Amino acid sequence: MKKSILLVFLLPLISCSLFTNENDGYEVALAKWEESKLVDYEYRYDLGCFCPQLTPAVLVINADTVYQILDPFERDSVMVQTGENTYEYAGEVYKDFFKTIDELFEVIKDARGADKLKVEYNEENGFPTRIEIDYDKNTSDDEVLYTVSNFIPYRIIAH
Repeated sequence: MKKSILLVFLLPLISCSLFTNENDGYEVALAKWEESKLVDYEYRYDLGCFCPQLTPAVLVINADTVYQILDPFERDSVMVQTGENTYEYAGEVYKDFFKTIDELFEVIKDARGADKLKVEYNEENGFPTRIEIDYDKNTSDDEVLYTVSNFIPYRIIAH
């Protein structure tokens, strides 16, 4: 009798530990990121989706805002053709396309109801390094893959 009662109490605890969300690291990673207080940095940004192919790009973030969008090979500003002989800065044309790390955390938070959400985080500073989202497994072309690499924090030294 005692064994069956103990089993009844332990079974819910055991099942909770067996079925964890693969994105349980979100809160820990976000806390690490916020603790780092990094607002000036750059990183290589890759976005795989059914969308304009503007990546890879190097994003320079200043005061937690996308400051520059650079070609990763030439380090020139990324320009997009907007007319027959007209080119504009990609950051003006596609403002919502390029994301700061804080905005990537928002993407993760907003995608928690997706059919598939798999995220990998940087161990030291907590920022996401890979975000795979499939919003609806029955819909084609809604998958998104964000990749963050070559992260360089800028430390501003006051004189």
